[in-house]
Amino acid sequence: MKIPSPLNLKGWIEENRQHLKPPVGNRLVWQDTEFTVMVVGGPNTRKDFHIDPGEEWFYQIEGDMILKVIEDGQMRDIPIREGEMFLLPSNVPHSPQRFPNTIGMVIERKRLEGEMDHLRWYCENCNNVLHDVQFFCTDLGTQLKPVIEEFHGSEALRTCKTCNTVMQVPGT
Repeated sequence: MKIPSPLNLKGWIEENRQHLKPPVGNRLVWQDTEFTVMVVGGPNTRKDFHIDPGEEWFYQIEGDMILKVIEDGQMRDIPIREGEMFLLPSNVPHSPQRFPNTIGMVIERKRLEGEMDHLRWYCENCNNVLHDVQFFCTDLGTQLKPVIEEFHGSEALRTCKTCNTVMQVPGT
């Protein structure tokens, strides 16, 4: 087996900066390894919460971000500032909120057979779960879009069964 050379991260970011913008904003650095290593640019407008069966490591390279989490049934913000890193425990609902002109790195381990990820939406008024989709994650870049589009396209899915609040689609 040939051992790869080190990667100049700053150079890689400069070469890929045009891809680190909406609508995708996410670029894989390595994927054919035990870890998925991604560089993610802002801004984004996410209302979904991801639940990963494994830990996720966040490192903020340029600018600051907010990681929204659900902890003990309550939503709270975890600021991750430029130069800071954060290890998110497994199975914590989280929603990365990235601002314009920011870049961060996220490392996740590959999913084990039978492990399921979730995309979940919470009512912005009462924190009730609006919609939860489970899936075996092989490629977040392609798997998230259809799930998010289905949720955005359905007022019934976006309507809280507890308080009748309708979540607005981001950007509308």
